[in-house]
Amino acid sequence: MTQFSIVTINWNNLAGLKATYQSVRRQTYRNFRWIVIDGASDDGAAEWLAKLDDPQAEITCEPDRGLYDGMNKGLERAITTPGYTLFLNSGDCFADAQVLEKVARAIESAEPAPRYVYGNYLLQTGSGRLIPAFAKPIERLYVGMPSSHQAMYFENTHLSTVRFRDDYKLSADYCMIIEFTNGLDRQRDVLRLDQTLCIFDLTGVSEKKRFAAIREDVLIRERFMGLPAYKNYVLWALHYVHAYIKLFKAAMDKRLAKDSSNNKLRTV
Repeated sequence: MTQFSIVTINWNNLAGLKATYQSVRRQTYRNFRWIVIDGASDDGAAEWLAKLDDPQAEITCEPDRGLYDGMNKGLERAITTPGYTLFLNSGDCFADAQVLEKVARAIESAEPAPRYVYGNYLLQTGSGRLIPAFAKPIERLYVGMPSSHQAMYFENTHLSTVRFRDDYKLSADYCMIIEFTNGLDRQRDVLRLDQTLCIFDLTGVSEKKRFAAIREDVLIRERFMGLPAYKNYVLWALHYVHAYIKLFKAAMDKRLAKDSSNNKLRTV
């Protein structure tokens, strides 16, 4: 029976943490650990966690050096047991109550057991709108993340060979996935599911930081993939333009929501 370690990193996001917890609690498949790493929150999250009475929750509340330091702490706890690890941070949720059940069934049906499993996801905007997003073939890893990390499951024995590199402040997850999949047989060890596995909360994402992350991606591709410079900088330009388009759309979405709210007030 497949065992999962669900790692949740939190810092000053009590509402998001509660949403993630409710999503975890609703899972019909119960063979999992919920590993929570809280970076000494001062918004009430640490107190809420201290009162949480759940035998599947393993909680650490202490200062850390940021997101990826917290994720490494969670990773190191997760790999102490066999199975698969999922990084589902505060504010992120499973797509439905049967996600773990479906992933476990897919893993147990595969021969041999995969080292890396991933699938589709939903993006949730600040207005609550859900946007479908689809996993990309692992062969296109050089282009970018094949999915959101909340829709990825890492086999623990192989996961023990990598860490999130703290010299990359914004793209350490992309770097970890490249290192994790290097050397894997992409036909045998990688399982891509055509199922929606998670809801990724966009409200914590800054597109200004995204521009800096794009620059980090260039360095990561050069260092860990050996991508030729001309390909690397073409990708940099394409991602930069795409980020600007997303920023413009987000601004328009925010403006439309504000106009809609103002119109409702006028009609009251």
